[in-house]
Amino acid sequence: MIEFPCNLHNLHHFKRDGERFVADLDAGVVIPVNEVVCDILNACSVSETDVIVDTLADKHGSRSEVLEALVFLSELSEMGILFSSDPLTFDPPAPKDRLKIYVSPGVFESRETTPFLSSAANHHLVARLAAHADVYLPLSESDNNRQEIEEDVRAEGVQPIFFRNDRSFSPAKFMPKGCDGILALSPLTEGEEVFLKFNTIPVVLRLSNAALVSHAARNAVLERAVALRNFDAFAADASWTQNFFSDVVSDQSVFHQIPYGVDTSIFKPMDKTKCKHQLAQALGNEAILQKPLVGVVQGLHPHEMLRFMRKLRVANPNVNYLVIHSSLMDDFKSDGCVNFFNIASLQDKEASPFLFNALDVLVFPAILGASPLLLLEIVACGIPTIVCGYAVPEEISGACRFVETSSTLFDPIQLPVESVSQELKLLLENPEEQRCFGQAGLAAVSTYTWEAAIQRILNLFRYLRRCPTLPPKSTKHRLLFKKHYNLVSGEIESEALVISRVPTPIDVEQGIAMTLLDEQTPMEIKILLESICREPEHAKKILENLI
Repeated sequence: MIEFPCNLHNLHHFKRDGERFVADLDAGVVIPVNEVVCDILNACSVSETDVIVDTLADKHGSRSEVLEALVFLSELSEMGILFSSDPLTFDPPAPKDRLKIYVSPGVFESRETTPFLSSAANHHLVARLAAHADVYLPLSESDNNRQEIEEDVRAEGVQPIFFRNDRSFSPAKFMPKGCDGILALSPLTEGEEVFLKFNTIPVVLRLSNAALVSHAARNAVLERAVALRNFDAFAADASWTQNFFSDVVSDQSVFHQIPYGVDTSIFKPMDKTKCKHQLAQALGNEAILQKPLVGVVQGLHPHEMLRFMRKLRVANPNVNYLVIHSSLMDDFKSDGCVNFFNIASLQDKEASPFLFNALDVLVFPAILGASPLLLLEIVACGIPTIVCGYAVPEEISGACRFVETSSTLFDPIQLPVESVSQELKLLLENPEEQRCFGQAGLAAVSTYTWEAAIQRILNLFRYLRRCPTLPPKSTKHRLLFKKHYNLVSGEIESEALVISRVPTPIDVEQGIAMTLLDEQTPMEIKILLESICREPEHAKKILENLI
């Protein structure tokens, strides 16, 4: 039987029609899998076989099912599928194999308008990435803290590139020779938008789920999805992000789940009684010690969050609440039973492990706008979790109580207070179940290290580099559009012809696609064809014949 830990190929997990699949991007095969196999693949690079069997047997209630999945994976391993024969290591690759990654300058330009938790995570990600790749980060010459920032990034192994703040800024002026990819950790500038459309370097756009609380940010994703080339991708920091865009983004392969890492040496179980006393002292609220403490991660707009908390408080009067968030605006007011904690500084961040350990239960909305980093860090402290969402988060699948909500991209989400209250009561009245979910959460989060996150990003760039980067086939044809009278139908019809020695009639829709190919991306043309063709399959066939 296969022995873990071991290295994996570059894998991509996805769902189709409710079924789970894993694409082995190195072997070029797609394998249908079940939840047990997915759980094993998530853990096998960091845990030993016996630990995985014991943990998943408790989670799924069946040791034989886990062993059956291991036999299945052993057979695939013998065929060279899913698993790598290379020794397990996170050592930096040889210099000749190091990728050159250009990080968009917006990560620093937007730091004043980005919540602290997101800024800190992006900063940590860039620093970790620099240990495995040559990282280039543009910085503004006019920044008041230029010297301090330059010293910081150089100390972290990042190469700064200075530019002037003007409208002519374009990555083309600063891109290192032989650049392997562009990593955008913040919204693209106008110059970057234009450059993205015409360069042949893979672009990975980071999707911050917490930022998607804004309708404007969600629309930006829709607009960007249309402009992605076949060698670009979204790197979502939450598994549930893709679910909310599944009905409106036709090509789901552009989404890749790459959560931020969790430092489990910091976020770990601690003495709960001691942490409760520390929190009560910090908040100046001794009532914290009198009732169970339930943490709630903000994922709704502030007024919707307050409405939800009022209803939850009425339904569960014998509970204290702590709403945890990281935002620029901190207008929430604590009232005794409902307290608020905004992670807005390094000091708040350093105190958060003690705060998380004071919780008895976590309520987390797996919706656009909620911070997946908070979810992983709190679960890493051994806190049992109730999740409200469209689907169970893959990050802690089997390690939480789940309450289903409707999936809506732009309409306000109504969190089911009654169902959440029922699950809350069940957990608070059952210490053994709290312990089991806490332990299952620790096992699930153990796979989400920072090193694993960096390897996922680098593997995604390596995969995108192998995608064809040639521009769409140029039509090289002269086209003529005209109208003619159809003697049979007795109607005036539109017609398209390819002008050559012998003019060749073609579909008008095909002629439109041919004229657009030199200027628009295939995804943009697909959107247009789907809107003008009566049959979606006809639009698909036209595009397949042209590209």
